[in-house]
Amino acid sequence: MAKRNGSSTLSENVTKKLRSDILAGQYEPGSPLTVSELAKGFDVSVAVVREALTRLATQGLVLQNPNYGFSVKTASEEELNNIIQARSLNESEALRLSIAHGDLTWESNVIALHHKLSQTPEFKESNQKLAVREEWSCIHRQFHYELIAACPNPVLLDICRRLWDLSEFYRHYSPPQQQVRDGRAEHKALTDAVLGRDSDRAVEIFKAHIRLTADILFDNR
Repeated sequence: MAKRNGSSTLSENVTKKLRSDILAGQYEPGSPLTVSELAKGFDVSVAVVREALTRLATQGLVLQNPNYGFSVKTASEEELNNIIQARSLNESEALRLSIAHGDLTWESNVIALHHKLSQTPEFKESNQKLAVREEWSCIHRQFHYELIAACPNPVLLDICRRLWDLSEFYRHYSPPQQQVRDGRAEHKALTDAVLGRDSDRAVEIFKAHIRLTADILFDNR
């Protein structure tokens, strides 16, 4: 039992690291994920890596082909539009429920995370190109999670978080967007609407916020 638990922990750690790297844009869409190379890099067995990749495949971030092994998911405008539509339906409802049920502690958490997000630089220079900072991405995710955290439906929250991961994959695949949008202003307007308990306004801003990301991505390819 101890050995299985140890293997499971290793697999979870590798899953988290690979998931983070994929969402951070460390791998190009469609690029192969060679089990033996990853096992060597993580200093674990191929079985551990294969289990991690299989988990990521169930999350939609990795493709599994019996003949060609594993690869990073590909990107398509059709899929992104489907993700945006699904987020608009599910996350909008979670946001409405969160606004209806959120208490003062929830409001305080939203305020704190928005402040932290607004004070954290979004981009860094990497290989003479702009790249999204991992610290900002983490806070950005926490901020959006907190907006819907007071939603009392755990099934809906799980759906929203899965859709967020797929959407995040595309956001990192997108070119830097600071020249064509004011993300801080968008987050500020969304926070104000949420704290003002204006569900209709909050949902309107949220939908425009995620739609703009998709529009920018495919306008700049």
